[in-house]
Amino acid sequence: MDLDVTEDVVVIGGGPAGLAAALWLGRYRRRTLVIDAGEGRNRFAHASHGYLGSDGWEPAKIREAALNDVERYDTVRLIGTDVRRVAAEDEAFRVSTGEGEFVSRRLLLANGVRDVMPDIPGFMELYGRHIFHCSCCDGFESSDQDVLAIGWGDQAAGFALDLLEWGARVTLVTNGEEFEGDRSCEVALRRNQIEVVEECVTGFCTEGGRMTGATLASGRTISATRAFFSIKHEPRNELAVSLGCKVDERGYVEVGPHGETSVDHVYVAGDLTPGEQLVQTAAAQGAVAGIACAMSLRGQSGAAPDVPDPGPDPKAELSSS
Repeated sequence: MDLDVTEDVVVIGGGPAGLAAALWLGRYRRRTLVIDAGEGRNRFAHASHGYLGSDGWEPAKIREAALNDVERYDTVRLIGTDVRRVAAEDEAFRVSTGEGEFVSRRLLLANGVRDVMPDIPGFMELYGRHIFHCSCCDGFESSDQDVLAIGWGDQAAGFALDLLEWGARVTLVTNGEEFEGDRSCEVALRRNQIEVVEECVTGFCTEGGRMTGATLASGRTISATRAFFSIKHEPRNELAVSLGCKVDERGYVEVGPHGETSVDHVYVAGDLTPGEQLVQTAAAQGAVAGIACAMSLRGQSGAAPDVPDPGPDPKAELSSS
């Protein structure tokens, strides 16, 4: 390898998956750089639910605790910038960022997805407090309330029906789009007393900072104390695709049981992979991928002179005995 390698592993994304991976890479004493653009999808949320030990904590508090854990390891550091390009070169990866270039033996992508949000006045002021994208994450807090489901794709019917799990009274609004569900969707919604309204939402009603309803273009007001939206999730797969990683029909990166991709030495964890998109799932995948990434480097010296030499590769040692 002729390149001047600066890192053992570059982790792109500083959310639960990326930080969990970095923590374990630190425990394996691998020189690790975490690059985070500060665009985590839960950065607008005021509470994160279902994560054992921190149920109901603010995402910022969870992140602070995670950063405190990661920063205990001298071989790990984090920079806040964007990644502009990654390229495979001579069994390594050149990562171009707003803070310069880095060359790494391994690459771990944990840069998640983008949530497509509805174009509604006042949306962002309520997003994360009274408007949410995940019924699983925030449905319990909507128990027995009037809920607005915003969406129009064929997935919108299942999304609206899912909210009934918590006893919510649901109205599905398409924000002016034509509802794309088939007749079976229409029948299921009608059977469960979910009205479909093909009108634009012109704004939200609030009282004392709390949501009380939504106004429609017709002048009608729908009572709702919470809203959920399901339009589209866009995997941030541009870097993975540029490297040649296989993606599925929805754009998520295909991975093996340890986060390995179709490209050697490239690992992916978190919401960028198919499956459940939960904080605890992302953290678990990050841990698994981080350990696998570290173990793939067994027998190789660290990328910097101040990093302790690792032990030998047990498989190689035993096979040569």
